[in-house]
Amino acid sequence: MRPLRLSAAQVAAEVQRTTEFLRDRLADDRRAVLGLSGGIDSDITARLLVRAVGVDRVKFFTVVQADMEDRHLQNARHLAQELGAALIELPLAGWAWGLIDALATADPAEGFTTDAFLDVGRAKNSLRSLIYCTYHDRGYITVGTSNRTETECGFFVRFGDGLWHLGPIAHLYKTQVFQLAEALGSRQEVIRQPASAGYWQGQSDLEDLAYWLVHGAPIGAQRAFDRDEIALAASIHAELSFERLDLALGGIAEGLNQAGEIAGISGLPDVIVSRLQRLVAAAACVRGFPAAQTLDYPMSAPA
Repeated sequence: MRPLRLSAAQVAAEVQRTTEFLRDRLADDRRAVLGLSGGIDSDITARLLVRAVGVDRVKFFTVVQADMEDRHLQNARHLAQELGAALIELPLAGWAWGLIDALATADPAEGFTTDAFLDVGRAKNSLRSLIYCTYHDRGYITVGTSNRTETECGFFVRFGDGLWHLGPIAHLYKTQVFQLAEALGSRQEVIRQPASAGYWQGQSDLEDLAYWLVHGAPIGAQRAFDRDEIALAASIHAELSFERLDLALGGIAEGLNQAGEIAGISGLPDVIVSRLQRLVAAAACVRGFPAAQTLDYPMSAPA
């Protein structure tokens, strides 16, 4: 199995490679748009973009949501200031609730509710897609911040943060994202904070993933967890770190099938590895279904 952590030389090479990827895809003075969440993924993507094409060809925005953690907004502001860029702040508090309320009224059979963290969280996530679409029509290229850890677990919104033209860090596991952040000069406050979408107070990506591991698949509609499942999620969360998770995901990606072998590599217990294998397999339907499928144009008109 290939080592997960990159050497200093490999980190420098990745910075150069991703910068050149962006520079090449944004040739001919094309402009890019990027949403800043205040997290580490958007932090390093913004730094790579400015290295690639300069600050004048990048549009940065952030969405101010109700219940978001203030550190995320402050991080986005600090980053834009450090890069010498303007930050478009869009005050959309309440929009996600309004959307879910409208869906609940129009489609009661589906069970949409503003009491569901998932429904509101996905609506918050997808609001960025509306913004990207608007900038796209003005000629901007959308740059995504998805990483490989999220993708392999299906831990993204297919038409939210999973929708982009360019994904410069989509091939990197979260552990490697942290390494690039150190090399690119990300602030320690951003590197050390718990990974989170920041959609509500105290939300944590690793805790959410623990519940996905209990569920055995990406969670679609909000569901209730009983007392035993909540206790199981807490015990799984206590074992999770991004390095352990990424080592296990790397083993699965390399074709290792035995949970015990992957456990030995990652340090995760066998039972959690087995759950992770099921999650990765179930997530294939989210990862693999393309955003656009079409029929070939007919060779001749029908009679």
